[in-house]
Parts: sequence; C-alpha cells; structure tokens
Amino acid sequence: MNFITVYNSNQSFQIAIVKNLFDNENINYRIPDEFLDSAAGIGGLGITGMRVQVIEEDGYFGGTRPLISVK
Repeated sequence: MNFITVYNSNQSFQIAIVKNLFDNENINYRIPDEFLDSAAGIGGLGITGMRVQVIEEDGYFGGTRPLISVK
C-alpha cells in the first residue's frame, strides 16, 4: 500500500482534530510520527511535525470529495 501525506503539523491538537474527522468518516489513515509526539523527539530528529497519511488507492483522490478543506 502506498500512503500520501495529506496533513502535516507540529501541533498535537490539530492532529487530534484531523484524526477525529477521519475516524468519523471511516477513512483509513496512519500517523507514522505519532510516537515522537514530544518536543524532544520532534526537535531532536529535525522533524517538522507529525504527518497524517491516507492510502493512495482509497478513492478519495478521484475528485469525489476533499479530505481537508482549509479556508
């Protein structure tokens, strides 16, 4: 399976909101950086934040609906 990053943030509350939205919509996702959710972990490894990724073949990228709308 190929995953695409659809959101990246160093704010854990923003990641929690996206996770809640995806859970409510039954969208399969993963957060590979979640275990590094600390200032020391993120800063020490030079990571710019946590990534929310979805499966590329999930069908949501066929133009049917946006995953995240930012205004």
